[in-house]
Amino acid sequence: MSFDFPASVERDIERYAQDEHISSAEAVVQLVRDALKAKKRNAANRKFTEADLETLRRNVPIFAFLEKLPDGVLDGIQAATNEIRAEGFTPRG
Repeated sequence: MSFDFPASVERDIERYAQDEHISSAEAVVQLVRDALKAKKRNAANRKFTEADLETLRRNVPIFAFLEKLPDGVLDGIQAATNEIRAEGFTPRG
């Protein structure tokens, strides 16, 4: 199996290989393995079980309401929240 990497990625691989004192091929294998391990670890951490969802429904009253909203509405809420934070508004209390 062979891959054609963009020139910028090839340069990064070469630098990594030099820093680690290994060949470019070994560097690619090591980087891919590390990336796959990280991806697998992150995927395992993100899984919600039905029991987790039920706990949220019971303990967080607004969760059931938010769960019924279409994704577009939630995305809009998130975008608005990000804009507010970026502008530096302070919460009123």
